[in-house]
Amino acid sequence: MLLLKCSYINPIDLKVCERGHESIVLLCPLFRSICMNNRKLTSLLLTVLSISVFSIVGANSIDDSVTGDIRKEAYVNGVIYQESAEVKGLQKQAYTLATLQLDRILSQKKDINKPLAIISDIDQTIMDDTNYQAERLLSPGAWDNGPWDGYYKAIGTEANVALPGAVDFFNDAKSKGVSIFYITNRDHDTVELTVAELAHAGLPYADKEHVLVMDPDGSSNKDSRRAKVLENYDVVMYLGDNIGDFTSVFKREYGAIKRTELATAPEYINNWGTIWIVLPNSTYGDYVGAVWSNEKNANRIQASKDLLEYYRYTNPRWKKWYGGKIKE
Repeated sequence: MLLLKCSYINPIDLKVCERGHESIVLLCPLFRSICMNNRKLTSLLLTVLSISVFSIVGANSIDDSVTGDIRKEAYVNGVIYQESAEVKGLQKQAYTLATLQLDRILSQKKDINKPLAIISDIDQTIMDDTNYQAERLLSPGAWDNGPWDGYYKAIGTEANVALPGAVDFFNDAKSKGVSIFYITNRDHDTVELTVAELAHAGLPYADKEHVLVMDPDGSSNKDSRRAKVLENYDVVMYLGDNIGDFTSVFKREYGAIKRTELATAPEYINNWGTIWIVLPNSTYGDYVGAVWSNEKNANRIQASKDLLEYYRYTNPRWKKWYGGKIKE
């Protein structure tokens, strides 16, 4: 910490973090004397010192970062977590649950008027595309959940692998007479690549009939594609990493707090883990834009601060319930 104190004005704290340790404490008698006798010179010195110190702060924040970019840095922990043992366990757990629930659903089906089907997303639901984010974070230039240049090149490499349990689950579903439809927000001209990728990974129904990419208009809303499948099939389960893979009701425009509250609303709470199987994705999704309510010109940093302020435990909205002694 670099601490500058002046006798006639309020103390000024200029913090310089150096690998988490306090680095400097400066108490300057000479500067204190100047402050007392020459206010104009004091103002000038404070300005110069502030510029110098904040330049150091900025330099340290870049030099000590992984990516060298403040926005790109925000995604580093998410990418690392997405490739962690914990997430691999969650992914396998999701497919184990999906298998159990599919067996339950099939055992309870009495009258079958339409062929049965499952609708699934692909990226971070079946296939792992974290390798692309890792590439972008270590590449020159700015990146803030986009642009997605080079994304499809990543898909065409062995780095893009199926999630634990995915291939077994979908092949098991096929063996039980359930069709699979892959609804993805990949670009409209990537059908051939996507079909080839699914076949390469050993997934069933890897053909143009069962792969539904975005329409040429570029809309990420999947309602119309889901409706197309529902015309001829009884869809018994949905899998995805984003709520938009299940329903379009959870709009980013609602904001992060309202979307989160909707997840446990009575009309949706019982879908989770039964007909809706969600997989973790800490790198991208509608939850990101929901922080600033999907407003194009929003102050994203302030919106993020406001959301953290809402949840911090010292916010007055959280009342203290424990009356005993608490360790500092």
